[in-house]
Amino acid sequence: MAGPTRWLLALVALTAAAFAAPPAQAKPKILHFHAALDGKYGDAPTGSAAIGRARVTVDTARRRVSVDLVVDGITVDRLWKKLVAAPVGPIHLHKYATPAGGASVLVLPLPYGADYHATRRGMRVTMKDYDYATGARLVGSTLSFGDFVAAMKGGLVILNIHTEAHNPGEISGKVLPD
Repeated sequence: MAGPTRWLLALVALTAAAFAAPPAQAKPKILHFHAALDGKYGDAPTGSAAIGRARVTVDTARRRVSVDLVVDGITVDRLWKKLVAAPVGPIHLHKYATPAGGASVLVLPLPYGADYHATRRGMRVTMKDYDYATGARLVGSTLSFGDFVAAMKGGLVILNIHTEAHNPGEISGKVLPD
């Protein structure tokens, strides 16, 4: 075979192989966030002495959210009973219109249940691999997963704990990228 014909056949074979190969799988991307909660944040600070810290992990490939929240100063029995009994639970992620606040929408609940644990000084909530679509559907959120991730990256999401003493939220904090 002549040189140019050989090169042409090799190019055709490589091109055919490239189109026949299965597309590469998207690599899972795990995003990490944190939040410091207190009674000083938000439009209506409560002055609560309670504090909390949270680690939030988002698996973008599986569309799952994990939360590890430790709270000092609010015990499980002080959570808003109306929301403890409701499917949405007393702890939520809210998306705000701007980093400074403004109108908010409920995005993702942390339903009350086996993930809530009493501690000596408060409580710990460990929610693992929570399906975003399931949680969003539970609260009627129309925020897509992509928009949720963008809001998390943009500092537009707040973690809020609702109690009997402060129904709108006793402590809250902005969720920020690590």
